[in-house]
Amino acid sequence: MEKTIRKIIGILDKDKHINAYALIGGLAVSGWVTPRATKDIDLMVDLDKADRRAIENGLLKILTDSGFQGSLKTGAPEDDIKFCLKVVSGEGVSVDIIFAGRKWESEIVRSGARARIFKGVILPVARPEGLILLKLKAGSFQDIADASKLLMEAEYDRQALLSLAKRARVDKKLARLMKSLGLN
Repeated sequence: MEKTIRKIIGILDKDKHINAYALIGGLAVSGWVTPRATKDIDLMVDLDKADRRAIENGLLKILTDSGFQGSLKTGAPEDDIKFCLKVVSGEGVSVDIIFAGRKWESEIVRSGARARIFKGVILPVARPEGLILLKLKAGSFQDIADASKLLMEAEYDRQALLSLAKRARVDKKLARLMKSLGLN
């Protein structure tokens, strides 16, 4: 996994069309709270222009030329995720690269905190407030467990979280989760 992260960071850092990127998902959660096992890498990227052609001819081409295999997945108009690159590295590590499509998603990416994930590997990681929202939006059992763990263990700005949750339209879901955790 470390080799894959190093390779991805190198590619993302060189791409002039990427405004910012941040680690999200299980590895990012582990940066803020007690680590949990995860087998994949999830990143969110803020591009100058996030359309199918730009992604396929840009980042996807660079990744496949660098030994990754995969494709671009396109969501339906009502889906939260419009574009997601699903690739696998030469060492068999799955990588999902989700493209920020909303202003609040871009803010999550741009406000990432630089953190050391592996020895000598430093990259932007989404802050707890952003991770909680992304986890609530995704909504799987593991995502809700991760959001709960972040709410209970991580240091975060409660007002910023509540404000961002309202913009992301997960404020009611967040309120129910916080109530169930005794965080009213």
